[in-house]
Amino acid sequence: MSRGSLSNPNYNDLLKKTEHYDKDERYMAISDLCEALKRNAAQANSAEAVGSSAAAASSSYSPQIDSQTERRICSAVLSLLDDSSNDVQTVAVKTLSVLLSSVSQEQVVEIAERLCALVLDQSKSDLRDVYAIGLKTLVETVPAEMGNIVSQRLIHRLVDGIHTNSTTKKGKSPSSGTSSSAEDKNSEEIVLACLNVLTDLLTRFGSTANSITLQHDPLLNVTLSQLASPRPVVRKRAGTTIGVLATVISDTLLHRLVERILDQIDQAEGLGKSGKKRARKAHKGEAGKRT
Repeated sequence: MSRGSLSNPNYNDLLKKTEHYDKDERYMAISDLCEALKRNAAQANSAEAVGSSAAAASSSYSPQIDSQTERRICSAVLSLLDDSSNDVQTVAVKTLSVLLSSVSQEQVVEIAERLCALVLDQSKSDLRDVYAIGLKTLVETVPAEMGNIVSQRLIHRLVDGIHTNSTTKKGKSPSSGTSSSAEDKNSEEIVLACLNVLTDLLTRFGSTANSITLQHDPLLNVTLSQLASPRPVVRKRAGTTIGVLATVISDTLLHRLVERILDQIDQAEGLGKSGKKRARKAHKGEAGKRT
């Protein structure tokens, strides 16, 4: 695409080319679309800084994208996350980070819900990493004022995703068959992706988004349950999520968290509740002798 066409991009042509049968054409289209969106965002920021009249006087100024085109762009970028070309997928994910800083809240929420659905889709194992990166990008770059609504739309689905795919559920254990093993691996990947996004949500919005604050209790329960997972990688990821959660929950929940972790440590060491009581009593006794 020429410099002049980038100044005033024809979004209709670019969007049409994103559906081209040739992967090279799709790659060029999404790359040019990404650059055009970057340029539009930069000019919009410049307009705010120096005044819209001064920006409009510039010959290179691109007008605000209308809502219909905005929706078409969002739809095109999301569809390219499922493209057969890895290069196209990669640029599509990069384009999301640009898009999220300029589109309306309605479109941001739609993108968040779509990406979350794709991450949780059992049939999308081959592309789950791409979708998870896209969702992570969204959480990291979405405007702060949209944090509460985005968290509200994601938090329940992520918690349900962990519950549904967890190997710690009653009566569910890792299978030995080939097909069952593949299903277990798929479920594990979903749990890991959910924990990863939850960690990002808690890191950025855990202390400011009311929609997350209201879910501290179920978040605590679901993350603690993963410490009993037979998969070391799941236990490690859950520990990371719990570490972030511990910085934003109330004192009451923090006390419960510590008690639950102590219980699990005792059970892992074979002490049980009575052993735990004896250990604490002995510890108090030793402390008394020192004084």
